[in-house]
Amino acid sequence: YAITDVGRQRSTNEDDVLVESFGETILLVVADGMGGHAAGDVASETATGSIRRSVEEALAAGREQHETILEDAISAANERVSTLIEDDPSLSGMGTTVVAALIEDKRATFANVGDSRGYHIGDGIEQVTVDQSLVQELVDSGQITEAEAKEHPQRNVVSQALGTTSDIDPEYYEQQITGTLLLCSDGLTEEVDEEYIERVVADDSSLEATARLLVESANENGGSDNISLVLAEA
Repeated sequence: YAITDVGRQRSTNEDDVLVESFGETILLVVADGMGGHAAGDVASETATGSIRRSVEEALAAGREQHETILEDAISAANERVSTLIEDDPSLSGMGTTVVAALIEDKRATFANVGDSRGYHIGDGIEQVTVDQSLVQELVDSGQITEAEAKEHPQRNVVSQALGTTSDIDPEYYEQQITGTLLLCSDGLTEEVDEEYIERVVADDSSLEATARLLVESANENGGSDNISLVLAEA
């Protein structure tokens, strides 16, 4: 189940979400656009659409390596967003994060660029992806703690985004699915903590009811950004 909401403090929704089934393979995508005005939503919609087409073509051609399928799909999406910027200077400055997952036989392959996240909630909650962000680099280098990162004034600065450079370097992760997958933009994780997410998901409601409650909670806590998420069970 996929849902996206403008939040309470933004006038436009620059996020985009996608759930697509290709036979026994499921594609999930969350993209968090940036650039203001119409540009952010152009970037996110372009990226999700391009990834969907690339994955569909790869699977139709009989390709089976999910990591390389996602690698090629994200590269094509980056090229597509970059081309739009070259063709229309008014779109200069736009970009988008992306977190995507291909699911088959209770196994997920994740790819992410930027700080949109992938989680697995089963026996506890686990953040599968690692943010490509300034504060994550500071954490990794020991300059700040995880707790300090959550309050850092530059916590929303990403180190990579589609459309901003030709040298996109996504990260890839494999996850056996024993519970629920969550892909989300930082509009969710900025407003609700992981412990709360785990409790809501563990409540055994439908995926739609769970997703709507998470969005409602994020809005109740401020709704400072667009809120987007995809939930899946294998």
